[in-house]
Amino acid sequence: MTIDRDQHAREVRSGERFEFGKNWAHFLAVLDEDRIALAETSLRSMLKLDRLDGRTFLDVGSGSGLFSLAAHRLGAKVHSFDYDPQSVACTRELKRRYGADDGAWTIERGSVLDRAWLETLGTFDIVYSWGVLHHTGRMWEAIDNVKPLVKLGGLLFIAIYNDQGEITDRWAEIKRRYNSLPRPLAALFALGIIAREEGRSLRGYLRGGDIKPWVQSWTGYARQSTRGMSKWHDWIDWVGGYPYERASIEAIADGLAKDGFRLTNLVDRSNGTGCNEFVFRCEAPLGTLVDFPLPGGRSFARRFGRRIVGPFERRDGTWSGRIAYPPEVPDGGCLLLFRNGAFVGTVENKDGGRVDVAPASDRDSVETDAFHVVAGFVRAPPDSSFRNEHGHIWSWHVPDLAPLADNAGKGDQSSPVCLFENGVQLPMPHALHDEIARVGRGRFSHWGEMVYFSSLTNANPNQDRGRFRLIVAVAPSKKSNAA
Repeated sequence: MTIDRDQHAREVRSGERFEFGKNWAHFLAVLDEDRIALAETSLRSMLKLDRLDGRTFLDVGSGSGLFSLAAHRLGAKVHSFDYDPQSVACTRELKRRYGADDGAWTIERGSVLDRAWLETLGTFDIVYSWGVLHHTGRMWEAIDNVKPLVKLGGLLFIAIYNDQGEITDRWAEIKRRYNSLPRPLAALFALGIIAREEGRSLRGYLRGGDIKPWVQSWTGYARQSTRGMSKWHDWIDWVGGYPYERASIEAIADGLAKDGFRLTNLVDRSNGTGCNEFVFRCEAPLGTLVDFPLPGGRSFARRFGRRIVGPFERRDGTWSGRIAYPPEVPDGGCLLLFRNGAFVGTVENKDGGRVDVAPASDRDSVETDAFHVVAGFVRAPPDSSFRNEHGHIWSWHVPDLAPLADNAGKGDQSSPVCLFENGVQLPMPHALHDEIARVGRGRFSHWGEMVYFSSLTNANPNQDRGRFRLIVAVAPSKKSNAA
């Protein structure tokens, strides 16, 4: 390919880009067989394949080359490329060091934004790009560019930073500042950020009376991290990682679904700023929409709902659509209608699984809007006032829902309870209580006997309690066609 050899260096000098390759070079000094084994286990688990024999594997943004090596060891024919010249050098060194000097692994420098060059690579059984596409500065273009590289029936494994609104915006500014500083000052700046964040974590463990888990998060990091980084290098990679883009699970799923990709595996980190991990299977040509359940993410309707599909029919002054697998409504429950994620009201399942979705006057948007139904319960606010805990955080006492609450001990953040304000879902479920109090803006948590929340605008919710509704979903069966 034709590439400007000096462009990367200019971008680093101007503060537009972080030197990922330099960080990976330090990592090579601590790489061992245990970390390689973790990488192999991660690939097998996410791809749901024990071996990759006979498959072609494209590593887009290879970094250190760790996962290229893992794929090679699992039997794949590997092609690796990276835009950062030091990352390319790291990948080549890894190949040399572990004796993989054969024709089943090729390495070169290239850019995922160079579509003409990508077209020369052909198609692959597995296209892998972990934590790379959001560092290009043109993430959605990069995602579109990797789609044609996946064979029909092949797999696309990507990891993209989650969007947490104001919190993510704050990290974007931290990363920009780090890369704009001279190196000695950048190091001090990073140390200050790391000390602040780790200090918060340590204080939390101290309040709990046991700091061993915090100590082990540093001393045992190599045994836990499937990325191969030490915790220190992971921190530097995070603070410095720039350009920095992000997206919700729903946005990534929609962006791939419209081009024939069905979600087959998901690691959901939608309650934090880390990477959501996706595996998609290419089931149809580009431009063909596929429909699939979305088991994670922040959208209540997408997670628990079933999609209402066309053809839409107009009768008796309304438009109606069809539910392929109508959910079972429990005693005392309702069938609840959502339009583009907003709560509309209760509906009835009529003859042939049809549901009224909109008035006849809405003809132009019925075919393009997303309608879902959820079987569940709606609860109006209590007669008594919500309690202000501190800052923007308020509490709603719901002791009977405690068995459904999130459970930190089990790592479970799957409460089917959601809070809506004037029909709009509060957008940040399972949020940390500190973030609800400090940032607010629709963050909430179902914890124990309480729902802790902030209003969408951080206004006092007691000024109009009637605008709030708790909705409790009855999870659909795996036969759901929700999208």
